[in-house]
Amino acid sequence: MRFLSIRFISLLICWLLVSGQVSRAQNPRPSQTNDDLEQRVQDLEETVRRLREERPASNRDSSHVQRASATQGPSESASPAASPAPNAAVTIDPDSISAKESDEPLAGWSDKRGFFLRFPDDRFTLRLTGQIQADYRAFLEERDYTDIDSFLVRRARLGIEANMFTYYEFRLLPDFSNRQSPTSPASTQIQDAYLNVHYWDAFQVEAGKFKQPCSYEQLIQDRFVPTMERSLIDQLVPARDEGIMIHGQKLLDDRFDYQLSVSNGEINGDYDTNKLKDFNWRIAARPLNDADEWPILHGLQFGMSGTTGVEQEPMNPSVLRTPATVLWFQFNSGARADGIRNRWSPELVYFLGPFGFASQYYHENQEIRPAFTGPGSLFRVDLPFDGYYFLATYLLTGEERTTYSMPIAPLRPYEALHPFAGPGAWELVARMSRLVMGDEVFKAFPAGGGSVVRLANPAGNSPGATELTLGFNWYLNAWVRTQLNWEHAWFDDPVRLGPGPQGLLTHQDSLIMRFQVIF
Repeated sequence: MRFLSIRFISLLICWLLVSGQVSRAQNPRPSQTNDDLEQRVQDLEETVRRLREERPASNRDSSHVQRASATQGPSESASPAASPAPNAAVTIDPDSISAKESDEPLAGWSDKRGFFLRFPDDRFTLRLTGQIQADYRAFLEERDYTDIDSFLVRRARLGIEANMFTYYEFRLLPDFSNRQSPTSPASTQIQDAYLNVHYWDAFQVEAGKFKQPCSYEQLIQDRFVPTMERSLIDQLVPARDEGIMIHGQKLLDDRFDYQLSVSNGEINGDYDTNKLKDFNWRIAARPLNDADEWPILHGLQFGMSGTTGVEQEPMNPSVLRTPATVLWFQFNSGARADGIRNRWSPELVYFLGPFGFASQYYHENQEIRPAFTGPGSLFRVDLPFDGYYFLATYLLTGEERTTYSMPIAPLRPYEALHPFAGPGAWELVARMSRLVMGDEVFKAFPAGGGSVVRLANPAGNSPGATELTLGFNWYLNAWVRTQLNWEHAWFDDPVRLGPGPQGLLTHQDSLIMRFQVIF
């Protein structure tokens, strides 16, 4: 068909030339011979052939990216063997087009961007993100009547990320799942809503609701955390809170990052409870970040983070659970945070090829009153919390990590019809974490009339817990992952999880599974 089209164009040009010659023959102009006309036709045909051969490959090969037109309807990919009709989608390579070639936005899908809409010069971009996590949790200890085996939608998020005028980055991330944590009630909540001004990597300004700079583990994106849930210490660190932050990255040849923020001081909060604010900070250093000079140690990172502030609110969190959500400690309802809270957490991270390792130590001091009113409100306890975790991962199928906040793209994505040729990526995961409180948590204070008041009841509560998680991750491709975690948790004191003497347990085993889709 293309050959016939080219021949038709050539004949049309010949007809125009002949018509021109006829018209000129009516005027007193010199005539041309048939040989001259035939030569012109041959020259034109040669030019068409050469242009066809020199046409860029990006215009011949199909791509997932399409040029959007304001006048076109729902588009379909044009066949490589046919010329596109007017206003039809034209397949292009988004990295080969420049602003001079088109002023139209680009829209479509790419492995790097996901779903996106952008202008050719990238001054304006819009990207859609999504995440669905479908879980099943089974609690293996039959004497546990508190925890119920169940299916749940852990996260269901649809987000928008935008760049405006190149330097202004915006993110909006609501969560539509039936719960914002494994134990929270159903509600829709805004997770992220912030603007980041990014003229230089070394100095950026961010404002809105975002993850506060404390704890390497918490800063791993939820969709990429190797285990299904974070460690025991994570329930105490600040997560998303409203505030303002200055931060920089890739300083000193990508050897140093820093973050400083002022926030309300809530854990996943949407409003403040007092006029005082928290100061949060984190620094990270990669002193050997040169793969040529330090081939073994260039993936080593050291860090330190912390917060300080004054809290005046009911205890938050008021209960402590294992990552699989087994409750092992609960503050009394009258306990109230009323005073200085300091946190600090050193971290160590290391990556080498398919191996990854991360660890943190965590310490917190919080001033707490045993009661809102009455004699118990006259006492204030400085309660310490201490904890740690060790996390190790290993990719069995040859992929490599450089950070935990990255997708794993299998070298051989899963193929159902050829599972041995396309097995996906397989990863082994192991983690141990611990959290313990000071002895002051069960100390008795006189409340008048011979009664006493405590921060927590020693009967059925444990001052500390430890958990071991073993897991297997199967990445079918860069967007789909299945996870299996087995958790063994044991408690310093017996925990009340069922009725009668048999309901006091010193351990619990849990099995949790997840199917995740992201884009």
